[in-house]
Amino acid sequence: MIRRRTVATALILSAWALLLVLAWALGQYKVATTEAWLKLSAMPLYGHWHPDIDARLLIPIGAGALLIAALPVIAARWRWRWTVAPMALGGIAFSLALSFAHSHENTRTDLHRDYGAHIHLIDDAGGLRSFLETYTTTQAAGDFPTHLSSHPPGLLTLLWGADRIGLSGLCFDNTLILLAAGASVGAALIIGREIAGERLARRAAPFLVIVPAAFWHNNADIVFCVVLVAMALLVLATGRTGPKAWALTVAGGLLAGAAALLTFSSALVALPFLVVAVLRRRWDVILGGGAVAAAIVLAPLAWGYWYLDGMAATRIRYYAGVASHRGYWYFLIGNPAILALAIGPAITAALVFLRNRAMWIVVGSALASIAIATFSGMYSGEVERIWQPFIPLILLAGCALRSIRPWLTVQLGVAVLLAAVLQTPW
Repeated sequence: MIRRRTVATALILSAWALLLVLAWALGQYKVATTEAWLKLSAMPLYGHWHPDIDARLLIPIGAGALLIAALPVIAARWRWRWTVAPMALGGIAFSLALSFAHSHENTRTDLHRDYGAHIHLIDDAGGLRSFLETYTTTQAAGDFPTHLSSHPPGLLTLLWGADRIGLSGLCFDNTLILLAAGASVGAALIIGREIAGERLARRAAPFLVIVPAAFWHNNADIVFCVVLVAMALLVLATGRTGPKAWALTVAGGLLAGAAALLTFSSALVALPFLVVAVLRRRWDVILGGGAVAAAIVLAPLAWGYWYLDGMAATRIRYYAGVASHRGYWYFLIGNPAILALAIGPAITAALVFLRNRAMWIVVGSALASIAIATFSGMYSGEVERIWQPFIPLILLAGCALRSIRPWLTVQLGVAVLLAAVLQTPW
């Protein structure tokens, strides 16, 4: 049995490496045969290869080593209510440590560059009402910066409102990002425990912290992980009755609606909740949470913004941009390769070894959402950033791994290697 598992592990790791090599090789061919600049100099990744090995790498190595030593003990021995917070803080610490190892000068400016620097557009338009009234028209015309053209106005409005009460600047932006990264860890653990039980959630916990995907925890899309908190509340509601269930449903619906106004992809993250709610026959939570979320999404109609028009405008801008040159077929391989790199070899192996049906509800639903996104043709690269809200749910597959610290060490090695050789502003 041990020998069989060892052979299987070797085959899985070989397949993982082969997928990355294949995506790279096909990417080089794609770049060579396309006249337009694809903005993916590290095809299929965003950024460019730039080996930069110096003392800064000791920061994530040291932080990772301490976390690998401590997290399995905390996950196994501490009471559950005292376990989630250290895991979330560990996620923040590891993300922050990796950010210090980045060699790109714009690593900590992504949220400001893509959103914060443009809050003046609201005042330039004559206020929030006028801005929302003309948002989709301006979006479809291509007069917005790239990320505003690809998303609803929620995040820009949030930053504009925060600026009105004195919360702005790089410190605030990066605090928001790190809090979202930590919240995604906690939310995924809560979802895993509610659906698959505490034992498996505890075993998976360290793998939500030490993961190559943390290398990209410096971008604005991390803020969209608020949708995971919404799903955690709604999943909890499916296992409760009475006033507590309704309170969780309303809170989850409010956050889900807010998340929808941040990104159009948030609806896909709802799939695990919907599967669980249907299996538990909790139609009241589906309808109640859906009604509250819909009310939030419809609220901007009072100021002239219609969500579906925004989606249509986003699709227009998407195909008017670099996506028209990147194409479709390559990313049926490139996107899974990016995902495999982001979750790391340990979780790739765990997906093969995972046998628990309840945990597969969570992990499988997240993978199904990603498959839908890939085949939609609206995700031609840069998914190391875009798919951050899905990744924590997939990392729960780590519960299937037996040797926790050795696998965590492998994950740390891949994350540090990325920091050493890939230069990216995220």
